[in-house]
Amino acid sequence: MTIAFQTPARVFAAGALLLLAASPAALAADPAPAAPAPTALVEDVSDGVDGVQPMDYLAAGRSVALKAGQTLTLSYLESCVNETITGGSVTVGARESAVDGGQVQRHTLPCDGGKLLLASNETGKAGVTVFRSAPIALPGMKAPLPKPDLTLFKTQPVLILSAPGPVTIDRLDVQGIALTTVNVPGTTLDTAKKDGAGLEPGGLYKVSAGQKSFIVKIDDKAAGGGGPALGRLIRF
Repeated sequence: MTIAFQTPARVFAAGALLLLAASPAALAADPAPAAPAPTALVEDVSDGVDGVQPMDYLAAGRSVALKAGQTLTLSYLESCVNETITGGSVTVGARESAVDGGQVQRHTLPCDGGKLLLASNETGKAGVTVFRSAPIALPGMKAPLPKPDLTLFKTQPVLILSAPGPVTIDRLDVQGIALTTVNVPGTTLDTAKKDGAGLEPGGLYKVSAGQKSFIVKIDDKAAGGGGPALGRLIRF
């Protein structure tokens, strides 16, 4: 005698669901949408303006509301345009802001344009070193100097870190210069406000914080002093 066993249809359905759930496609989570690329740096902002503070990066499309008398100073990373906006509604653009109901003063600063965009997009990646292509020397020849990641247009940089700590500065184009260490007690240090002569115009430096470093060129005509962070910003 032959006995036939019949499995209920719901058992097959449950098994199919288990197989689907175990498949890589089912287990793979939807990738998080990429954050919009920053286009502007907040240089300064009045107290009481919601959602922004100095040294923030803002992406195109971001809106900031200013009350009468409140000001917002922005520097655009690609166009090197510096704006001081008083009152009104501000919409961040790619190269300058759209201002409705307020006043804006604009001028252009010396800055490194696209390289600032690259550096800003690499910030916030903890534990990541910025690796650049290293020059190779032939036997018996002195190694050529590396190409700069950033050019600064003032001799006293603004240093931005994700956490307090030391920043080391190593002169690459002149032999025999001692390594300099600058302690950053918070997350922002304007070296123009510290005692010291600053970096040398025309000099090439390796500036490092933690596992991250940049090769930094100081423009031949760079002057000392403070002022806007754009053109003298190193952000780790």
